[in-house]
Amino acid sequence: MRVSSRELSQRASRKAFAKITMLNIEVDKLKSDIKNNYTGGITIEELISVYEGTKVELQVWNYIAKTIETNKD
Repeated sequence: MRVSSRELSQRASRKAFAKITMLNIEVDKLKSDIKNNYTGGITIEELISVYEGTKVELQVWNYIAKTIETNKD
């Protein structure tokens, strides 16, 4: 089955925004965990590292979403 360029762009956009939504939830949870010192078996430094990495991942997905949106047919 071949997907049209427009449909492919729409699907990519939906997937990117779904990923962004999940990453925003994860960033908020990690921020709360850091604030409450809930490390779940890792050090606070490791938790902060995960938090920082997740924020970078969110930036990447926002860039991907923006690129998809600006390159729509």
